[in-house]
Amino acid sequence: MIKKVGMSIAGIDTGNGAGGESDIRVFEVLGVHGVLAVTAITAQNTMGIKDILLVEPLFLKKQIETLLEDFKIEGIKLGMIYNKGQFQIIKDTLEGNFLVVDPVLYAKDGTQLIKDIDDYKRIILPITKVLTPNILEASALSGVKIENEEDVIKACKKLREIYNIPYVIIKGGHLGGNYSFDIMCSEENEIYKIGYNRLTIKHTHGTGSAFATALTAEYIKSKNIKWAFKKAREFLQSTIEYGLGLGKGIGPINISIDIMKKSMKYEVIEDMINFANFVENNEKFWLLIPEVQSNLAHSIKPEYVRDLSDIGTFRGRIIKRWDNKVIVGHPVVFGNPTHTARMLLSLIFKGVDSSCLINIRFDERILRGFKQIGYEQIEVNRELEPKHGEGKTMQWIIDYLYENFGKIPNIIYDTGAKGKEAMIRFWTKDIDEMIESLKSLLRII
Repeated sequence: MIKKVGMSIAGIDTGNGAGGESDIRVFEVLGVHGVLAVTAITAQNTMGIKDILLVEPLFLKKQIETLLEDFKIEGIKLGMIYNKGQFQIIKDTLEGNFLVVDPVLYAKDGTQLIKDIDDYKRIILPITKVLTPNILEASALSGVKIENEEDVIKACKKLREIYNIPYVIIKGGHLGGNYSFDIMCSEENEIYKIGYNRLTIKHTHGTGSAFATALTAEYIKSKNIKWAFKKAREFLQSTIEYGLGLGKGIGPINISIDIMKKSMKYEVIEDMINFANFVENNEKFWLLIPEVQSNLAHSIKPEYVRDLSDIGTFRGRIIKRWDNKVIVGHPVVFGNPTHTARMLLSLIFKGVDSSCLINIRFDERILRGFKQIGYEQIEVNRELEPKHGEGKTMQWIIDYLYENFGKIPNIIYDTGAKGKEAMIRFWTKDIDEMIESLKSLLRII
């Protein structure tokens, strides 16, 4: 297998948040092989930069030339470069390449990361293909005081025109508000805007670096700058949402979150296939199937759950055939708004350590069996349920239990109401507990 190759030219962040080492991880999770030329080594953690050891310009040149002579590099992300000597090396070795520049003028703690800003503008900006400043950086480089969207567009156009940069993308997160946007102005004189919900999350170290690297990776794969902009913005949003609360300061974003969640969903599918095999091969499981049929809801790790798209169910339910044979309605799907999925989501949002929930037939023998194997149970009076919109019943049950009892036992049952079948709902921490508990139950009843 041959991957496309991208290069990062940046400093090393010893806290693994925003430097070249994190750029390599971004390249990797986006399917590009990353190579690295190091400009500096920082002594850094989540609270800030303690010191910087610069790489001599000639050694930086040796790194770049060594990589270029061996790899077909289709895009280069430029992060921290410190002084005129390093700037000139970049120009001499890389002019004409697809160069995405993240102008890291200052670190989050205020440490200056580009010493000779005038030389930086004179040497680096004219060879840049895509410039990705935030509001503060765009203002410093353009001289435009940015206070609103019109100012962003003005600064964007000015930077593009003065330095003949084909694409300038200004990230609008520093403007504040609940809704933010990034704006790109292009050599085709187009303005392209991407809006997104602003996330009030502390742990945002590495956002600028990750965005520029993701843009580079997506361009390498697609050769379409608009598409790369869109995909990089989507990538960044999820890395911020799941920011890592590490260290005592501003923790890093979670670069690996997308592949982590995909991996967890694959594990959920495997678990549910195992559960289906258990269900279809247990001769007594039909005793647990209610008239409305059954379904299993299984989530990824609860701390990563955000909505129903993180919860799997069987598309066609678990049904009892005329001959008491139990059939599982494969495949596993995510985001299916079943009662079991909604209740599991409500449990997780209450902080319950649960990843599995199933609805089963109401029967006093089943309740006694659950009690015998050690599960606490609680009854919900469905007659108390207020009128509300479709899909709110499961949330109401969990809210009712939490507000009135301060706890949510593993067994939640009701004896029904007009138009509502009596039901037992059983949740467990994981699939192994679910299977073993139901095996024990079926041996008893």
